[in-house]
Amino acid sequence: MSSPKLKGRKKDSIEQFIGSQQLFLENGLSQLRYMILIEGLSIPPGYEQCPYRSYVWGILCRVPNLPTQRYLKLVSQVPTTLDPTVYAKIKNDTFRTLMNDKLFHLKVSEESLIRILSCVAVTMNNKVGYVQGLNVLLAPIAYSCYKSEPQAFALLHGLITNHIPLYITPNLDGVHTGLSLVDIVLKIIDPILSEYLDSKFLKAEIYAFPSVLTLCACTPPLKSVLKLWDFLFAYGTHMNILFVVAQLIIHRSALLSSPQPMKILRNFPALEESEIIKLSLSFIPELPKKLFDLIARHGYDPKVPGELKEFLAT
Repeated sequence: MSSPKLKGRKKDSIEQFIGSQQLFLENGLSQLRYMILIEGLSIPPGYEQCPYRSYVWGILCRVPNLPTQRYLKLVSQVPTTLDPTVYAKIKNDTFRTLMNDKLFHLKVSEESLIRILSCVAVTMNNKVGYVQGLNVLLAPIAYSCYKSEPQAFALLHGLITNHIPLYITPNLDGVHTGLSLVDIVLKIIDPILSEYLDSKFLKAEIYAFPSVLTLCACTPPLKSVLKLWDFLFAYGTHMNILFVVAQLIIHRSALLSSPQPMKILRNFPALEESEIIKLSLSFIPELPKKLFDLIARHGYDPKVPGELKEFLAT
């Protein structure tokens, strides 16, 4: 897990905790979530990122380590199993993944991204295979797991099959539901900003599509994305809906004073992860419990759109 020079580094409290035996799984997970919220994952001297992040994400997502031989078997099946048009879509996206992040490309090769996405495509049962943006969802995972391509595959596969399967349907149903939820949450949290954006015909469908689809991985810097994802894996990927609203609130003054706020929203300003998390948590008590339940389920429950219409009608 560490380079020869840094073998003697001291493990922090979270690394010690995940290395200890836990008698009760749920209690252990609750404690780990709390430690992530309060302490966060640390970066030891000499490292670009937390060296045990991929293990923490695997624990939180309940994704076991994937044997290398099983992954290599999947890779070997790609040439004969994967639809050539799907492979072409993957190759059309991978070279653009975090193009301006030099550190990312030092750690993660395009060939690795292609292999992982191709393996995901051949294992998906919904016949979609690949949707645009999946390469960006993979990026933080591939970077965190750069020493283990099989684990990167396992984490991405677990994320899109267990947490946000509705984000990768042919019509991206979960993403569109998430965008509707962004509009609703913003209207509750900041009706003035909501009304102003409405006056400019700016619905979340127009400005927040990439942020919802990629769980904010489309917005730099990557180090901030990683910290946001620590929180998402700990407390639920649905919290990304509140993350998007939090970014609007952080920049509300600039948005309200701009005659063309889309110029600001075309490319979201750099992530401020600590403020985003703090604001997002502050929104929860302001939201109706029924609405928050719909937010929590929108990525995987196909009943949510219908229930959302009923909620809005009451």
